[in-house]
Amino acid sequence: MRNIRLTLLSLSILIAISCGEEKKTKSIEPISVKTMTIGKNQELQNTQNIGFTGKIIANKKINLSFQIGGTIEYLKVDMGDFVKKGELLAEVDATAYREQYQAKKAQAELAKENYERINEVYLKGSIAEIKMIEARSKYQQAKAAANAVYQNVKHSKLYAPTSGYIGAKIMESGDLASPGRPVYQLLDIEKVKAVIPIPDGEVNQLKTGDSAKVEIDALDNKLVEGEITEISIQSNQQNPVYIAQITIPNPDKNIKPGMSCAAFIDFKENQSNSTSQIVLPVQVVSVTEINEYFVYVAEDGKAKRKVVTLGKLYKNGIAITKGLKKSDQVITSGYHKLTDNTPIKLSK
Repeated sequence: MRNIRLTLLSLSILIAISCGEEKKTKSIEPISVKTMTIGKNQELQNTQNIGFTGKIIANKKINLSFQIGGTIEYLKVDMGDFVKKGELLAEVDATAYREQYQAKKAQAELAKENYERINEVYLKGSIAEIKMIEARSKYQQAKAAANAVYQNVKHSKLYAPTSGYIGAKIMESGDLASPGRPVYQLLDIEKVKAVIPIPDGEVNQLKTGDSAKVEIDALDNKLVEGEITEISIQSNQQNPVYIAQITIPNPDKNIKPGMSCAAFIDFKENQSNSTSQIVLPVQVVSVTEINEYFVYVAEDGKAKRKVVTLGKLYKNGIAITKGLKKSDQVITSGYHKLTDNTPIKLSK
């Protein structure tokens, strides 16, 4: 029994010794990354060329409506049709207005005959002047009333006030039209406008006549030249944002109202300290669950997380106003595999 115990004790010691042999630890493979050095590459950019997102609107938008009420008899054009100035677009039933005009016209003719007869007698000196004046006045009133009703007959037809495209067909044949109620929406897109929001910090740097470049997303990021033609004098009631409109030529009619766009404005330098900012590619900036923005910087063979403050959006990236300094090596490739203090190696 004693021998068995000694044997078991020996086996336990041997197992302990074997487990206690030097342990092999696995080293973490460094992540291969690429960097850009602030102040050496192109991330220090002139801050005059600022980008703003917006949308395209028509140069003119006209709501077309009848000046009288009535049942719409027919509509001649549809949405998307091009119409010329003076073209007939729609008509309401004018039967009642024509009958009213005929009645007023008959009264005017009777009043005219009565006036002419009384005037002849007056010229002969057979009646007092006041009788002639009364007859003339009644004739003039009857004539004016007939002309007023005739305007209703004319207004039973709706014509295009200018050339353009039908942007919307709001009513249909058989609908009851009323004065001021739109039937069509007419758009002038010979020129279009890019409507962009301008923060209060930049609005005073703009003036009408300034040039701008507008990028149209739906047209394969087509870049067109435009001119600032309108700047609002009052901001949005909820946000300190002003509205600017950039007029763009549209000879091919390819730029359609409603398209999204980005406008890039070259601000003139009006301050002596208006120099450069750090601008990084947008994709290298990440955000935490608590909405803190950060980038990774290469330091001593490791990736260091740096919390940054964002500035304005430019065509070539996003401005960094705080958190980085000149000579920092910002990681631009492989950053999605990193955490704070991850070992890294620089690749060419």
